[in-house]
Amino acid sequence: MELKEVGGALWRHKLLVLVVLLVTGSAAGLGLWAAPKTYTATTTVATAEDPAGAGVEDPDSLRGTLAELANSRDVLDEVRGRLSVDRSVDELRRSVAGAWVEGTILIQVTVDDADPQVAAEIANLVADVLPLYDPSTGSFLFTVSNEAVPPRTFSSPDLLLGGGVAVVLGLILATGAALMRDRRTTSVETPREAESAAGAPVLARIARPRDSTTLPSLYPGTAAADTFRRLRIALEAEASSEPVDLLVVAGATEDDASVWLGANLAVSLAVAGRQVVLVDGRLGTRHGRPIATAPGTAGLYDVLTGADLVDGLSQGPVDGLQVLPSGDWGGEPTERLLETRFATVMQEATRRFDVVVVLAPALDVCDDARVMAAGGSLVLTVSSGAVSPQQLHRAATRVRSVGARLLGTVLLSKQTTRAPRTVRAAA
Repeated sequence: MELKEVGGALWRHKLLVLVVLLVTGSAAGLGLWAAPKTYTATTTVATAEDPAGAGVEDPDSLRGTLAELANSRDVLDEVRGRLSVDRSVDELRRSVAGAWVEGTILIQVTVDDADPQVAAEIANLVADVLPLYDPSTGSFLFTVSNEAVPPRTFSSPDLLLGGGVAVVLGLILATGAALMRDRRTTSVETPREAESAAGAPVLARIARPRDSTTLPSLYPGTAAADTFRRLRIALEAEASSEPVDLLVVAGATEDDASVWLGANLAVSLAVAGRQVVLVDGRLGTRHGRPIATAPGTAGLYDVLTGADLVDGLSQGPVDGLQVLPSGDWGGEPTERLLETRFATVMQEATRRFDVVVVLAPALDVCDDARVMAAGGSLVLTVSSGAVSPQQLHRAATRVRSVGARLLGTVLLSKQTTRAPRTVRAAA
């Protein structure tokens, strides 16, 4: 996902982002306020060499040793005896640290405690006791150059660090919440979004028809027919490496426009000189009005239950196009018929015709389209603004899971177009 898309999601859900930031900031502030406080007091002891003393060979080494003694059990046991409050030696060892300031004569004693007064008292007591454990045997003159005073503010938790972490965490949570909500509420509206979600090229972007029963592809040379000519060319280019003889057309969601598109694509292929059979694969009574045929004409249901393929074929509106309607459903489970007989019938159809175009139910209605496309190819129609990226991605994944080839998608835009009144397709 590009930075621009993330920014767009943040802007679209700016109220949610603000709420997440406020909640995160409030929680962080409450946590910092309720957290145990630690105060740090520091005293500095100067350890100059006594000019009247015998002198030492390496005074800096002794200063380092003296700094380490600030945290020793002997020194802190003495400090504990002088301290006005009760602290164990182990507690003192965890809170006291000594360090020699390199290049100087200074020893710095730092003390952490939950009480600022006690922290300063312990630091000053350590400074008082250190001379009693002088490793230089009297060669140093000890002077407290900076007496510890009770700190006014706590040193832990670190407000700057805590605030920074809260800001970063808030931004991460707000961004995640915005993206998650964006994915759930945002719909696919552009070719780029459709291609990204489906992982397949967008073959065409076509305006929805005012009347989904028309066949504008019957009129070559018109703008409406040219739309399907370009779709046919894009489809043939996409299938150039592996020619397609079985093409299933189905919607990501239930929509009559997918049937309209499939029927017009079949006509366009026939107009281009292909021998085409258009199969209405919407078996049963739940998928809208079937393609109209003469009364008593056999259909796909009859062929699946044993009738000859030729008995179900009817001449289409143009030369080179035959139509196999869905037929009258007789009660046999369509799932079993499709799984056991459909592939065999389609093999016979592909031997007789250059291209078999199958109009299938939408993927969100049933799995018929996936079964029909197994071993073949599928074009997925996507209604602009009606499908989320997640829905489209799941639909594409389901198609590929049965070994079908997803040739691409056709984005049906919200803008409608007026088509010539022609022979009626399926409703």
